Amino acid sequence: MSNPVVRKEKAYEKYAWVIPFAMGLFFLVSMSVTFLFPVILTGAEGAVQSLTGSTFSQLAASSPGLGNYIYYLIRILAIFSAGLGAFFAVVSATAYRRGDVWAWYLTWVVPVLFLLDAVDDYYAFRYVDVSSVVIAAIIVASLLLPYRRFFPIEQPRNMKAGP
Repeated sequence: MSNPVVRKEKAYEKYAWVIPFAMGLFFLVSMSVTFLFPVILTGAEGAVQSLTGSTFSQLAASSPGLGNYIYYLIRILAIFSAGLGAFFAVVSATAYRRGDVWAWYLTWVVPVLFLLDAVDDYYAFRYVDVSSVVIAAIIVASLLLPYRRFFPIEQPRNMKAGP
């Protein structure tokens, strides 16, 4: 019987889970703060003005109901984003850290969402939000660094004939 070769795990493979875990915690905390203080996101006056022709302050003053509705949408976005951050942190700290292949595939959802956000920004505003691309790149790096941990190279079998 042959002895399988055990590959020593590199530090960047072993601790790559920390990157998506920290990102998940960041989303959880930042979106929880946004939920409590939705006015944080209305500071994006440039985005509001380029889409509507008016600043958020002008829109809210002319239609308080519209201002309240925008705050409502911001809070809903914050709830779902905080939930996604919590889910991302838990999966990273458990299954991804253990090396479960399904967690590696599932983690690809996050950079895809950030790249879709960048594409949407481009179509809406004709510019790309660099932070979305940077976050996607960091998470992709955290997926590629431990690739061999999730998908090890199989050792060739001994092709010797006979007993």
